[in-house]
Amino acid sequence: MTNTLLDSPAAHVLDKLFADAEQQMAKFRDAAQNQPKPEPVDQTPFERFSARKDLYMPIDRPFGNLMYSLIRATQARTVVEFGTSFGISTIYLAAAVRDNGAGKVITSEFIPEKAETAKKNLTDADLVDLIDFRVGDALMTLNEPLPGQVDFVFLDGEKSMYLDILKVLEPHMKSGCLISSDNTDHDGVENFLAYLHDPANGYVSTPLLTLGGSKHHSGHEVSLRL
Repeated sequence: MTNTLLDSPAAHVLDKLFADAEQQMAKFRDAAQNQPKPEPVDQTPFERFSARKDLYMPIDRPFGNLMYSLIRATQARTVVEFGTSFGISTIYLAAAVRDNGAGKVITSEFIPEKAETAKKNLTDADLVDLIDFRVGDALMTLNEPLPGQVDFVFLDGEKSMYLDILKVLEPHMKSGCLISSDNTDHDGVENFLAYLHDPANGYVSTPLLTLGGSKHHSGHEVSLRL
């Protein structure tokens, strides 16, 4: 069975991006130890993401491997991603679609500079032909036509928007669509999780942790659309 994550341009790009992200995180940890913690400031999502436009904020490798496995196992062809960032997660999604034989990854990124960097990374990974990049407010860009029913959704953008994005995509989801959500152990996803856990809304949903990466462990939710 083909595995684009092994000994390929995609694998080499992932190695480089994870190394860069870890180096960046180490610098922030060192700086945080030597500086007082700033007072919290109320910011809009645009202000938060603009301030973090140079940050990787990547998924960890175990979660990337899990999503690759889920897409392969379900033979997903149409994958939608909310939150491209620099394209680490997009590489995992596109690698799985490539190994399934056909399909498309529709990915939405709010910050144009990040989208351009992601496009270069996907080009270097030899996967850019599988990507439909949509730049801007995902509530608008993901409301544009999609190439068929959605088989798999990955949510990793502004946490307070998860529920709104889910509802935008619901009419396009096939029965059996999987929704994989990152950072669901963070604040701001309470209403989203309550919606997924209410059987009346048509989901079976499970929280999980993956171990590894700079955060040591990460919280996620994997949900099945009935």
